[in-house]
Amino acid sequence: MRASSAICVLAAAMLGFGCCGTDRSVTPAPDTDVTGSEPTLRQGAAAGFVEILPGVRINEALRTLEFDAVVAMDCHHPETPDVYLEVICCTPDTREHESLVVTTVPPSSIHAGLLALGGKPGRPGGWRRAGETVEPVAPEGDRVRVWFITSTTDGERTMQEPEHWIVQRETRQPLMTAMPGSGWVFAGSRMRDFRGRRVYDADGTGQLIGLHTFGSETIAWTRVESPEASVQEPLWLANADVVPEIGTPVTVRVSLELDGASPLSD
Repeated sequence: MRASSAICVLAAAMLGFGCCGTDRSVTPAPDTDVTGSEPTLRQGAAAGFVEILPGVRINEALRTLEFDAVVAMDCHHPETPDVYLEVICCTPDTREHESLVVTTVPPSSIHAGLLALGGKPGRPGGWRRAGETVEPVAPEGDRVRVWFITSTTDGERTMQEPEHWIVQRETRQPLMTAMPGSGWVFAGSRMRDFRGRRVYDADGTGQLIGLHTFGSETIAWTRVESPEASVQEPLWLANADVVPEIGTPVTVRVSLELDGASPLSD
């Protein structure tokens, strides 16, 4: 699919968002005020990437999109070295204090970009009643991989999966080691009614790429993790040995999982 065709596809999809994740049996996230913000971070597209929406660049051959972000929290302050994480990537004025990176690109635009690449959304995770108990419901959707790209002062690029930026509190194991077999899915958030109109939930909650399960994530971690400390003890910390200084520019890449495709290829 050429870039112009991709734009037509995503525009049609965005008009109704019929492909949004839905699940009436899953307990929804609490209502959150829905606000919008214009993308302002523009670090430049790599070769082979075409901007199809403000801030969203795709490479059709690799079935990969990228967008700009910055490191959201400070895990290097000597008085507050332990930064607990619940989110991988959020939007401004939402969960920056517990997110690795923050972007001004709306989650609905990332959803549209993944649709343009042929991605199929599923639904966010959550919980449902089973008799007298509540059981977790895993998120669904096409599998994706996520990378963070940063640059040193001399221009050398470093590319790592966010699982390397997260460690388990007690063992200090990276997330990918502590939870082998887990990963990310294109959950697709959901549409809901807000003040008399239909809105894309993640645009308001800021849950673009989740770690804990809030129920509105565009991209969700496959293992259900409760954000409530009374339900599940917080486990995940920012890895100060790896995470750059707060405000460091980061290019986030999201790839639909395909054998032989590498997001490093420019």
